[in-house]
Amino acid sequence: MVLIVTANFLVNGPYNALTVTGMTLALLSVAAWVYVWFRRTRGGLYVFTGGFVDAAGRRLVGVRWTDVVSISTEETSYAVNSLPAGTTLHYTLELRRPPRPETVDWTLNTTYVDVDQLAGLISRRAGVPITTVSPPGR
Repeated sequence: MVLIVTANFLVNGPYNALTVTGMTLALLSVAAWVYVWFRRTRGGLYVFTGGFVDAAGRRLVGVRWTDVVSISTEETSYAVNSLPAGTTLHYTLELRRPPRPETVDWTLNTTYVDVDQLAGLISRRAGVPITTVSPPGR
């Protein structure tokens, strides 16, 4: 689609507002995708025998396996004109943060490569099952 809009723009010039809008949206989509993936590649999630460490940019968070209270998953499907356009998985880890008694939520999403395998690994190592959350309307 991006190539068709670009070719149309190059051949006909800025013919109408739809072409300019399409080009702008395409460039913004590509820029957002590149930004997210470059941010994630500068760090990563590292698994060790005692827990895991999530490093992204200057942020560094370490979590022990015993601090994982629960793992829940939610799948979101997107459609354009009633045609499936994509699916995202969100895994929410509820973590204990000693010495405080409250818990915090940590979200793993599709910016991690193979997020479903990663959540399964964390579930096995922490000994906590993955529960599925159904979005409203399902």
